[in-house]
Amino acid sequence: METFLLLGVIVLAILAVGDLMVGVGNDAVNFLNSAIGSRVAKFRTIMWVASIGVFIGALSSAGMMEIAREGIFNPELFTLEEVMIIFLAVMLTDIILLDAFNTLGLPTSTTVSIIFELLGAAIVVASFKILANGEPMNWLFNTHSPEDGVTGYLNWKKTSTIVSSIVLSILLAFGTGVVVMFFSRLLFSFQYTKRMKVVGVIWASLAMLAMSYYLVFKGLKSTYSKEELTKTELISYIKSTNPNAEITGDFGEIVNVKALDGTNMEFKKSTDKEGNEVYAIFFGIKEIKEISNFIQDNSTVFIFGLFLFWVLLFAVLQALKISILKIVVFAGTFSMAMAFAGNDLVNFIGVPLAGWQSYGLYQAALSTGASISPSEYNMIGLKFPIQAPHIYLFIAGLVMVLTLWFSKKTKTVIDTEVSLGHQEETDEKFKSNMLSRWLVQGSVGMSKFLGRVLPDGIKNSIEKQFTPLEHKEEEDAPAFDLIRASVNLTIASMLIALATSYKLPLSTTYVSFMVAMGTSLADRAWGRESASYRIAGVLNVVLGWIITAFIALSVAGILAVILLKFKLAGLIALLILLAIIILFSNNYHKKILDKKVSSQKALKAIDLSTDKALQKTGNEISKSLEQIIDIYQLTLKGLLQENIGHIQQAKKQNAQLNLFYGDIRNNLFKAIKKSKLSEKQTAQLYILGNDIMQDILQSLSTITDSADTHVKNAHKPLRESQRESIIEIEKSVLAYMEIIKNDLLDKEHNLSDETRITKRAIFDQIESALSNQVEGIMRKEYGFKNTNIILSLLLETKDLIAISIRFAKLLHRLKKGESPLGNRVAE
Repeated sequence: METFLLLGVIVLAILAVGDLMVGVGNDAVNFLNSAIGSRVAKFRTIMWVASIGVFIGALSSAGMMEIAREGIFNPELFTLEEVMIIFLAVMLTDIILLDAFNTLGLPTSTTVSIIFELLGAAIVVASFKILANGEPMNWLFNTHSPEDGVTGYLNWKKTSTIVSSIVLSILLAFGTGVVVMFFSRLLFSFQYTKRMKVVGVIWASLAMLAMSYYLVFKGLKSTYSKEELTKTELISYIKSTNPNAEITGDFGEIVNVKALDGTNMEFKKSTDKEGNEVYAIFFGIKEIKEISNFIQDNSTVFIFGLFLFWVLLFAVLQALKISILKIVVFAGTFSMAMAFAGNDLVNFIGVPLAGWQSYGLYQAALSTGASISPSEYNMIGLKFPIQAPHIYLFIAGLVMVLTLWFSKKTKTVIDTEVSLGHQEETDEKFKSNMLSRWLVQGSVGMSKFLGRVLPDGIKNSIEKQFTPLEHKEEEDAPAFDLIRASVNLTIASMLIALATSYKLPLSTTYVSFMVAMGTSLADRAWGRESASYRIAGVLNVVLGWIITAFIALSVAGILAVILLKFKLAGLIALLILLAIIILFSNNYHKKILDKKVSSQKALKAIDLSTDKALQKTGNEISKSLEQIIDIYQLTLKGLLQENIGHIQQAKKQNAQLNLFYGDIRNNLFKAIKKSKLSEKQTAQLYILGNDIMQDILQSLSTITDSADTHVKNAHKPLRESQRESIIEIEKSVLAYMEIIKNDLLDKEHNLSDETRITKRAIFDQIESALSNQVEGIMRKEYGFKNTNIILSLLLETKDLIAISIRFAKLLHRLKKGESPLGNRVAE
């Protein structure tokens, strides 16, 4: 058992770093989305602003870890062994879950995941405990109330409050985002620079006021904390570190208690809100608390004074032609990053700290000479407040900042939210579904109805305000403008600050995401060309949030069962499983990034503006034909030698070629949209050239698939006469492709006589081979499987030959100024 506990503590320390990395990788979207989407500055500049906010937030955090210690379960009813199992199950689950969401690029809530993981593991451990002790099952569902003689293992009241607040915040965030963005766009239109002198100054000042308020209630409050304990709880803590201690008499006005790290903690007698006698201790920076309290006590003066300050400052900056909206977005990014680091730190290191505290309490008890086993040691000491040491906060801040800069999965999550709110049409990440289509059709019907009801004057006025700007270079256009970015940050800040002031827990991820989606809808980013896909994306993300809770609860429970049953062996097995899952997810994510890089490479390969487009295209197709030849040769070699490795290699190369030209096809719209009318000819070249290549690759895929099926299923090898025929055809095909390549590389793109002669010769070879195959079938020499592979090879090779020459014909026609399809004189 001692080995299990010691290894558990070490594992928790390692998992704390891992959880920081995967947690920040997902939560970074909350404060980076608006700045990156609006391209308020270069990416590095945005990252520096966010990094400073994160680091200051982590360092100035009070580091209180209440939710991990006693927020979900009541620790006094559990032993050291049991809480260690809960904490290990939670951390293992959290890393698996968050890493999965990061890999898929879906934003989720670290708050919700940690809550339901604690709940799932605690339910399982409590259930085992109840069954083993023969206790009533209602102890699992009771609301714990010792003063009323009611025992309950779990803190259902706090859990239900958190869940209900989160659900309400989702609806409120989306609705508020829609309403505020709609009126903001009516006020500014997309030509907002024309209205910045007066309206813009007031707007920016109100936004900065809202975020300043947010920083006070959400950011500054994370720098300090007041904890209250009853006299009984203080005595329980002292007893937990020294079971043999004898405590008598009154504590007095001040009680000094030594913490596990040797520091002295001073508790002062006071009364709580209900008038009960408690002992309170303050953690954090007192000066900041005094400032915060002063601001709250003089909130009216503070709000008016601050608003006046921002109005004057922004009026001066606007006069100097400095973008005040950029300042708003930078300020929002910084304040949300700081508040995130200060408040959400508990989601990442709270559980490991609680585990270390548990082990420390046990070691302190043993050092007094007490003889007690981990399976009997009661964890009431966890009700005693624990503050993260400053060195831990420094390390946590450093890890969070490094993750921001170097985590590739962070960028994947950000891309998801930015693409869902993009003002223009993009490659949609999600497919539409029946519900999203139904919602779009319903909204179209509603729009038509309103169009009939509203007067034409109002409709035209609204339409004018919602007409987006046209960008000359669509590739460089931001996903949305600074007005929407400032609305995103302002509304999210206000809602989070409001909830914090009323002590209502909520998910910053859910609020930030739903505000962004609400503003996207109101800003008409979800047009009829993209609405069904983007609504489907939002529904997928929200469904993912629901799934998060169920997966977190169930997986943590399953891991808790494994640890309960197998202890050390179970922990080692789960660590191995975790390593395998992380390796798999990283490999999967690498494939996603490779696909994205391939798409970007394909877009760069499309050059409609160059005068040498024909020559460049000829060179590109020539290179692709070389790859096609290699794939063709490798496939036939694998078939004739019955070597599945060669065929698999050919299939892999073919898949890469298919991916590249698929990306070319997908990016043609973007390239043509930003081209000039004078470049129409080269646009047609890419369209028709890609179509020809798709036909070739389809034939090539059929050849590789047929050979793969034949060899993989160990069908009979080809007859000697068939082998000789295939080898002769292969030689002719290689020679023919070499001629085509030369025609493509020729500056005049003339078709040589040799091309036509070789083509007819290959067709004669194929016709002869087909004739021999038919005769063999009639003589019952060849079976179905043999005939199937031969026909696939011959017929698809015929198509390869027939299609390849179309490249040279296309370039020849365009070079001569003829119609690309050869049926009329080019315009």
